[in-house]
Amino acid sequence: MNKRHTLLLFLGTLLLPSFLFGKPLEDITLQLRWLHQFQFAGYYMAKEKGYYRDAGLNVTILEANNKHPHPVEEVVEGRAQYGIGNSGLINERLNGKPVVVLAALFQTSPNVWILRKDSHIASIVDMVNKRLMMTKNIENAELVALFYNEGVNIDKLNIIESTFNINDLISGKVDAFNGYSTNEPYILKQQGIDYITIDPRKYGVDFYSDCLFTSDNELSQYPQRVKAFRDASLRGWTYALAHPEETINVILADYSKLKTRDHLRFEATEIHKLMVPELIEVGHMNPARWSYIAQTYYKLGFIPTAHIPNGFIYNPNPPKDYTWLYYALAISLVLLTLIGSVTAYIYRLNRKIKEQAIRDPLTGLYNRRYLAETLPREIARAQREMTPLSLVIIDLDHFKDVNDTYGHAAGDTVLQNIATCLIGSIRQNDFVCRYGGEEFIIAMSGISMDKAYARMEACRKEIQNMITTYNNNTISITISAGISMFNTHGKIEDELLKAADDALYKSKTNGRNQITLAQTKERE
Repeated sequence: MNKRHTLLLFLGTLLLPSFLFGKPLEDITLQLRWLHQFQFAGYYMAKEKGYYRDAGLNVTILEANNKHPHPVEEVVEGRAQYGIGNSGLINERLNGKPVVVLAALFQTSPNVWILRKDSHIASIVDMVNKRLMMTKNIENAELVALFYNEGVNIDKLNIIESTFNINDLISGKVDAFNGYSTNEPYILKQQGIDYITIDPRKYGVDFYSDCLFTSDNELSQYPQRVKAFRDASLRGWTYALAHPEETINVILADYSKLKTRDHLRFEATEIHKLMVPELIEVGHMNPARWSYIAQTYYKLGFIPTAHIPNGFIYNPNPPKDYTWLYYALAISLVLLTLIGSVTAYIYRLNRKIKEQAIRDPLTGLYNRRYLAETLPREIARAQREMTPLSLVIIDLDHFKDVNDTYGHAAGDTVLQNIATCLIGSIRQNDFVCRYGGEEFIIAMSGISMDKAYARMEACRKEIQNMITTYNNNTISITISAGISMFNTHGKIEDELLKAADDALYKSKTNGRNQITLAQTKERE
């Protein structure tokens, strides 16, 4: 063999591994916020099905334990590149922790109050002065917000630090237990214990949960890796939701046997309800929803501002190439007609889904989410066009007595009749929302506060004379309201809402069944 052949053989030996094995995988760590269970199924399946490997990643998935208790600390200090948190991530960002939320997996939080049915506690108000077990941190803000929305002084709640042991509820040591709708109810069912849950959503509090996040450092240094990890993770979640039995097999074989197969099945079913992948894209985040969450934290005094911090929400902004669509449209008129029909159907479906997302299912009125999205726009328009904008907060007087006397079904009928009356009292440019429980909000654009007062006074009289018939019972009710006006009482939504709420409080303290105008700053 001559020297030339020897050199070629040597170079081939050096280059052969790169041709055979390609680029080495990048090692990264994902820190979970709890123990291995179906709550993190998508990440297990992204690894199991090779989605991470296809993205060039070798992912280590760590459960929370004494060594790795806090995902935010693990990610910020660089021991992990990615973590799982909840809506409290916005507080971490405002407190100087450079976290970036990549996706919201649970469109609704599983965090609920769980009570024994024989406790005879049926509402938030009934829980006042009861023994409430939960962890006292921002991660349970939605549970505290329930009391705030109902006018309960949260400083007077009897909160016991959680042991995370449902037996404390079973034994009667506590009256209410902070748990997950995806977990503890299964244990109670297995033991034959009747229970009820108080879900924040029913009181107008709707937070994201189980959010995938990273750090500013990871995003700035490895933007393509962030996108690849996010895409592979969401792909894993889509697979896990579609193949729960296969996913459960993987969890039991490779991660944890702490839960039984039936318990994991229960968890999978409940998580599917929280993610609703048939209607909402897996991982979807709405900036307006984050804004609403920030406003709730601000009202509770958890964060210093109601604004979303810069750099908090990740924007994948993938470039979309519609060239293939244009070519396809040019092929034939038949294909054009088909695509047009499908597009129209999808458009109508999306409109229907969006409408359902912003409507209160009981009254048909707009809900709190719609208010959070629309009120800032109305304020901006009033400022831009220099037109008046009046805001009204309405509360039903002694509504709890209606529920206690005639039952919640009768109370629901009263709420529906009130909603019909309110809709009849507004103009086309106004909108009315169910704010939570028995509270309503009306935004009246282009109308002065005096005219708004006249309209609401007429509405108050109409409701005072209104009779609701339910099961041969005649029910009467009155309303109290407070009215504020843009510029006179504030320039942002929080200021307007507070001014109207203060006026409502005066209506209540002055005997109810009346409308009160917010006081100007000069009068105060």
